[in-house]
Amino acid sequence: MTWSRLDIRQARQIHLKPVLEQLGYRLLPRPEGNFAVGGFPREIIIKEHYWNCPDSGQSGNAIDFFVKIRGVTFNEAMTLLSANK
Repeated sequence: MTWSRLDIRQARQIHLKPVLEQLGYRLLPRPEGNFAVGGFPREIIIKEHYWNCPDSGQSGNAIDFFVKIRGVTFNEAMTLLSANK
């Protein structure tokens, strides 16, 4: 599938909390509106459409979360996020 620049820009901005909750992840509240994502060997912190891993220094947007953390392809990440607009 081909994604437009607008599709990609919108997917990057999708808030991770509702998507991850829908997928069954356990989210633990942290200070300042952050959440820790349960179920990963390292701590992953999310806030709105952004995530970071303090242990590894990795971070990114909603698309990056699914590609780098869940290990799906870009197209799979876009399909998943597009379903949650």
